[in-house]
Amino acid sequence: MSQIKQRLTRWVHQPADQRCKSYIFFTTVGSFIARAVQFGKLPYFSDKTNFLNQVFVKQCWAWTLLLITIITLLRVILDKLPLRKVYIVTLRLMFGTLFWYSMTTIIDGLKDNMGKCTEGEGEYNTRLLCVTEGGSWKYVMDISGHMFMMVFCNLFITKTLDEINQQQDKDPLQLPHVILHAVCRLFVILFDIMMVFTILYWHSPPEKILGTLTGVLGYFLLFKQLSSFIPTNWV
Repeated sequence: MSQIKQRLTRWVHQPADQRCKSYIFFTTVGSFIARAVQFGKLPYFSDKTNFLNQVFVKQCWAWTLLLITIITLLRVILDKLPLRKVYIVTLRLMFGTLFWYSMTTIIDGLKDNMGKCTEGEGEYNTRLLCVTEGGSWKYVMDISGHMFMMVFCNLFITKTLDEINQQQDKDPLQLPHVILHAVCRLFVILFDIMMVFTILYWHSPPEKILGTLTGVLGYFLLFKQLSSFIPTNWV
C-alpha cells in the first residue's frame, strides 16, 4: 500500500518535462490497448454530458487561467514578485490563450469539414448542413480536443508550480500558496483521470495521439521557445 502511495505521489509531483514523455507514452500504448480489448463502458464516465466533463474538462483552459492568475496575484501581494516576472506570466497566458483558441478552432474546423454525410437526402459538404437536413455526419478525422486541452492545461499548471517550487528552499511557501498549490494538484489529478477515460472510450488511437502531441507542442512553444524572445535581463 505504501508503494502505491509513493508512486501516486511521484506521479502527482512529476515535473512537466517528464510528464510530456509520460503523456505521449501512455496515450499511445493505452489507445491501442483500448482498441484491442474494448473495455466495457462505465455509465457515468462514458457519458459526454456528465458533470465533470461539462464543467471542468470543457472549461479546463478557463480554470487554468483562473488558477494561474490567482497564483500570480498572490505572489505579487505576499512575495513582492518583480514586475518582470509578472510580465513573463502574462505573456504566457496571452499566447497560451491564442494557442488554445487557434488549435480548438482548427480541430473543430477539421471535424466539421472532413467527413461524409450519411442518411440524409442529398450531399452536404459540412457537418452543419448535413445535421440540419437530418443527416448523420461521419468523421474522417476527429482529433481529440479533450486530450489536447487536458494535456496542455496540465503541463501549463505543472510547469508553473515547478518554477515556483524551485524558489521554495529560499522562500518557504506561505499558507495561501500551500492551499492553492493543493487545489492545482487536485485539478491535475482530475484532468489525468478524465484523460484515462477519454483514452478508454473515445476517438481512434491516431486522433488521441494527435491531440496529445498538440498539447505537448503548445507547452514547448510557451515554455521553451517563447523564452528566447524575452530579454535575458527580464528572466
